[in-house]
Amino acid sequence: MLAKLLKLLIALVLLPLVAAEFWTLYDLVRATVPLGQWPGTPILSLVGGFIVWLLIFFFLPKPMWLYVLGHEFTHALAAMLAGGKVSAFKVTAKGGHIMTDRVNWWIALSPYFVPLYALIWIALWLSVDFYYPLKTWQPVLFFGVGFFWCFHVSFTVSMFHLRQTDLTGQGILFSFTIILLFNLLIFLAFFSLLTHDLKKSGQNFLQRTEQSYVYTGQQIQRGADAALKYWHDQHQG
Repeated sequence: MLAKLLKLLIALVLLPLVAAEFWTLYDLVRATVPLGQWPGTPILSLVGGFIVWLLIFFFLPKPMWLYVLGHEFTHALAAMLAGGKVSAFKVTAKGGHIMTDRVNWWIALSPYFVPLYALIWIALWLSVDFYYPLKTWQPVLFFGVGFFWCFHVSFTVSMFHLRQTDLTGQGILFSFTIILLFNLLIFLAFFSLLTHDLKKSGQNFLQRTEQSYVYTGQQIQRGADAALKYWHDQHQG
């Protein structure tokens, strides 16, 4: 009970940070795609990958086995990175599970914020590019990132309706906050690299974070002042 209460408090503290990430992403999109102008090839390729995957997701049979494989593999990898041992690994189109001697929020939630196939795609591209420069084929890289990232996002969102024990075991608000926080953080990092301005994006993120927490503190102060005034008026009457 104490652990869940602590996670609830952590989630509440992190919510303004999530808001700052959304704010920063909005700033980046506005700066990258000015109003009234056509976006460049990298952005178009990224969006194209998103759209193609969404068409597959909604109109063709869903590759559940492939998603479950990535999901359980990420659980297993997170467990090993946390110093745990994996003793069983099962994958089917209807679901899967792993058995490990260690369980924590990192292991439970990692499949929901680690875009495994997108990272594999980027790693393969960089490996080939190291030996055979693929600069002229960069639109294919961005298309693949959009495709696999949307694969990750669509299946992650669909899992929220199944009352996953991964989520309920860690607390719903804490789980959603952590999932949003890391998904946005990874996407912001990639988008900043895409626009070739990682330093400026980082500075903007820090500024938006400060503004978000200042605004939150002001609202808490206003609420506290209003509650104190109400209590004072009631006791004066």
